[in-house]
Amino acid sequence: MGTPFITFLEPSKLEGYMSKAARENQPSAIPKAFLDAMEVREQVFVEEQGVAAENEFDSDDSRSCHWVVYASVNKTEELEIRDESGAVIRPRKSSTRSVPVGTIRLVPFPHDPHPVDGGEYWDGKLKGEEDKVTGPTGPQKPYITDRPTKYHDGKEPYVKLGRLAVVKEFRGHRLAGLLVKTVLSWLKANPAFFNPSIKEIGLENMGAFNERDIPIWKGLVCVHAQEQVQGLWAKWGFQLDDGMGTWMEEGMPHVGMFQRLEVNSDQIRI
Repeated sequence: MGTPFITFLEPSKLEGYMSKAARENQPSAIPKAFLDAMEVREQVFVEEQGVAAENEFDSDDSRSCHWVVYASVNKTEELEIRDESGAVIRPRKSSTRSVPVGTIRLVPFPHDPHPVDGGEYWDGKLKGEEDKVTGPTGPQKPYITDRPTKYHDGKEPYVKLGRLAVVKEFRGHRLAGLLVKTVLSWLKANPAFFNPSIKEIGLENMGAFNERDIPIWKGLVCVHAQEQVQGLWAKWGFQLDDGMGTWMEEGMPHVGMFQRLEVNSDQIRI
């Protein structure tokens, strides 16, 4: 594997994306980086872990930032041929191409309420409440007051890391850690990126009465971690939030973890 490199994709319109369609059948307007991210996610979550293909893409994808890590892979096109004496009569022909091997996404606030301790979720919906109307989704998700947990008071805006995936053949090269550290560094450099715009959203839709009440990000980062990789997230600085409990997502146990970054939270997008 050659030296990996990472590409960044800001929130993008993903209108017309088809969860089960082949890459070549997707609308031309879908960014290549997102198709690469989905290629990795489908290999890891759908093919390897058994997540339903239609559940892998969700309403958060279009409002999230995505990072994709690529590796240079050498592929043999033609084998070397030698004559009876051992002399090379046709040298080996190979080519090098960059392939997506890992991805991660960063979801801005606001978020749906914290998962129910002991709950079972499929496609983001609590089992038994699939038909319940939960309000707007996508960019217009409502600002809510959540239940307080160990590291979250139920009110402070937080961003959420998720969909961290590395293709099986490329694990063991610290690519997952590279992705996480890249996102955390980006957050420190862009602390106001997700802060809401008064002009675009309006105070009333933020649950604010004046500019001082505008929800802004102050460095809190959350992850809904698969329980089996909780140790890795801890290695990257995240702490287990016992108050969130344990729940099932797509048949796999998850826990909540938080990390607070030191950032300049005074920047507001007006």
